[in-house]
Amino acid sequence: MPTDPDAVAGKVAFLSKPCAACHTVRGTPATGTTGPDLTHIGSRQTIAAGLFETTHGSLAAWIADPQTLKPGNNMPMVPLNSVELRNISAYMESLK
Repeated sequence: MPTDPDAVAGKVAFLSKPCAACHTVRGTPATGTTGPDLTHIGSRQTIAAGLFETTHGSLAAWIADPQTLKPGNNMPMVPLNSVELRNISAYMESLK
């Protein structure tokens, strides 16, 4: 359970957006099976099948525009404002 205010807000945003329909985060209502299980994404060394180190910036870049970073992947671009993007990135980073 995240304690950082941005990560807490990010969890709410993640669960209210299409993210939770495709991804699983165990212990939450997010039980999607189309995308990878993100339960421990913050403890992974890389994201996007090893293309990028797992940092706040790379998470935000991936979430904002996955097709530019890795054309042809299955993740659609989800419209997010800058606050939602920052918060969801913080939430992903907190999942360890």
